[in-house]
Amino acid sequence: MIQKGTQLVPADNCGVWTTNVFQLYKGSFKKIAYTGDYLKISVRKTNPLNWVTKKTKSFAILVHTKKELIKLDGSYIKFRTNSNILFKKRLTPKGSQILGPGIYKMKRKKFLKNFASII
Repeated sequence: MIQKGTQLVPADNCGVWTTNVFQLYKGSFKKIAYTGDYLKISVRKTNPLNWVTKKTKSFAILVHTKKELIKLDGSYIKFRTNSNILFKKRLTPKGSQILGPGIYKMKRKKFLKNFASII
């Protein structure tokens, strides 16, 4: 469960260490984002020699959450960190590699081609 002000760790190799959420794209009354939702983030900590600087605003998608995601068969998936992936354009990630597994829910977002595996 991600809210405004939550700090996230990027799950790709874009050179950013931490990001901060300041906008959720789910609707006007939604206050919590789950895995697969789009976010507007700002960069808080970054590599000093990186081309993505601090205070940069970017569009992102949420890929891992600490809150468990219950599947239809009753099993659940739970990750260790809250992670996102930063975008250049609509569905083009800033990093060249995406770290960690992807979930099946990302297939609906047409973003799964960049993941190595499906859970």
